Amino acid sequence: MKVKVAFCTTLICLWSVAALAQTVYVDYNHNVDFTHFKTYAWGQNANPNAIQDSILMQSAQQNIDSQLTAKGLQKVQESQNPDLIVVASSGLKQQTSYNSWGTGGWAWGGGMTTVTPETTNIGTLVVDLYDANGKKMVWRGISQGALSKKGQKNEQHLNKSIEKMFKQYP
Repeated sequence: MKVKVAFCTTLICLWSVAALAQTVYVDYNHNVDFTHFKTYAWGQNANPNAIQDSILMQSAQQNIDSQLTAKGLQKVQESQNPDLIVVASSGLKQQTSYNSWGTGGWAWGGGMTTVTPETTNIGTLVVDLYDANGKKMVWRGISQGALSKKGQKNEQHLNKSIEKMFKQYP
């Protein structure tokens, strides 16, 4: 019996960790030769989906800069005719799940059940790279995951997801 309880507890913990992990999706135009891109700039047009003045978004931009620099791209001003334009958007939604715990009531009926709602904030980051000359999107990375109430933990998850995104940059 103790083995069953320990096994179930371990299984629930593993499912919880998997549920909190961030998900990363990347897609790009496979017909584009990315070796021709040498410079990039952040798009200056107002992005209606961006969370304004977010410390987390500032951290994301710094991490994206680091990743692009590691890929051999040089950051320039948009007025200097860059090869790529970078646009990042972020969003937040709330997801509600329900936990149910019951007691008693085997063969003779009865027992009690308690249902408790749990709200989780889900953050999304979308990074788009546009060919400045062709005016077309050439790469997109999307990361989504549950947010913690601890800012430092969110920043660590964000940085890890950006690294995962740019591992798939051609």
